[in-house]
Amino acid sequence: MTIQRTRNGISILFFAMLIMITSCNLFDDDEPTDKIETVTLYVSGETGSMVGLTGVPHECMLVKEKGQITWNPWEFEGINGFTYEKGFDYELLVTKTIYANPPADGGSYSYSLIREVSKILSDTP
Repeated sequence: MTIQRTRNGISILFFAMLIMITSCNLFDDDEPTDKIETVTLYVSGETGSMVGLTGVPHECMLVKEKGQITWNPWEFEGINGFTYEKGFDYELLVTKTIYANPPADGGSYSYSLIREVSKILSDTP
């Protein structure tokens, strides 16, 4: 009878440990990961204006992703590895990283230059 109680106690303890381990998700590797994709960006030879953190408007470049219709204002440093030169239209191949867990003080994605596909003197004065 003592042996039976010991076996029951061990079984209950084993079962309780199994429940604790599975409830802690020790075997769960489904942490969100950053999504990385290659996209084409177009950068206008014209500049725009945007309001930064200081609340003061300042000059910026105008950018759109392939398939977009409207130009969006971006900081000149908005594409890692790219140096903007006013008066030139660009087609760029870039890596777009969409952060699974973006920093509280930063954006939810970033762009890095792979290569400059074209750089053409802008038609606009």
